[in-house]
Amino acid sequence: MDLRDGRRMLGAAELGALLGVSRQRVTQLTAKVWFPAPAIRLAMGAVWALGDIQQMATETGRPLDYPALAAHLDALAERHRADPQFTRLQ
Repeated sequence: MDLRDGRRMLGAAELGALLGVSRQRVTQLTAKVWFPAPAIRLAMGAVWALGDIQQMATETGRPLDYPALAAHLDALAERHRADPQFTRLQ
């Protein structure tokens, strides 16, 4: 799936990478009225559709850092390759 494909789903860590903010700031932003609602809430937390985040970014003029998201996803994939039992970035 293309990195910019609007069907991609993002958790708080991925949102932070894409928006260039900390996970704590993601929590603050996602509480704003103008921030898109999560596509779903799971036991691990809320999950957003990238398409909704892209639309919000267009409407608010907020830049999205796709290279930072790619680096985050690459680091996560590398951790999984190195340790198949690894379940989250530490």
